[in-house]
Amino acid sequence: MSIAIRQELAALYRLAHHFGWTDLTSTHISARLPQDPGHYLLNSHDLMFDEITASNLTRMSFDGAAVDDQPGSGKVINLAGHIIHSGILNARPDVNYVIHSHTRAGVAVSAMPEGLLPLSQHAGFVLGTLSSHRYQDSTAVEDEGALLAHDLGGNFAMLLQNHGLLAVGRTAAEAFTYHYYLEMACKIQVDILGATDKPIAITEDAMAALHDWGAPKNGPHGDVQWPSLLRMLERTVPEYRS
Repeated sequence: MSIAIRQELAALYRLAHHFGWTDLTSTHISARLPQDPGHYLLNSHDLMFDEITASNLTRMSFDGAAVDDQPGSGKVINLAGHIIHSGILNARPDVNYVIHSHTRAGVAVSAMPEGLLPLSQHAGFVLGTLSSHRYQDSTAVEDEGALLAHDLGGNFAMLLQNHGLLAVGRTAAEAFTYHYYLEMACKIQVDILGATDKPIAITEDAMAALHDWGAPKNGPHGDVQWPSLLRMLERTVPEYRS
């Protein structure tokens, strides 16, 4: 089981690289280890996403220690990453994967006063399960992980104001799917608002159907596309599984 989870998480990192969701090594994706309570997987802060494989992911304890590495292994722990991911995974036993990114469009929309607007189908997929969290330095605020989890609530996506995006999933496919639609919605919104100050909003009735399409109760989402994404990785970077 842990090998399969490592491979799924490594796939998320390689897909983040493929879709341009990286910010050097400063963003992070995590996976719960259901058969190893109290621990989860996270990236080493010194690795670019296209270097990450199933075997070089770091097993973390929820108190912030790398527990499966030999002394002197050289792995660098991202403190902000640990705070964010341990906070969410502790508070949400229903989800197993967490993606946090600093994409250009995601940060831009997170800094807009009205946040994500109902301007696209992509937005409709996530708006029914979208939260917002006011900017704070993750490493400088006491209990920031718990505050993030509080603001996420039972939702599956979040705008971190002035900071970026966060998506969670019961499966790797679902976390990917919520992040994909949220990021695409942000890109589309930036494009639209750059072209007009009078955008056409989707009507409330039509938006209700889109909310239902993306509702967590109708998931887990992404299972149809996930095998094809893995096949793409098998063709291009099969070493991610090693």
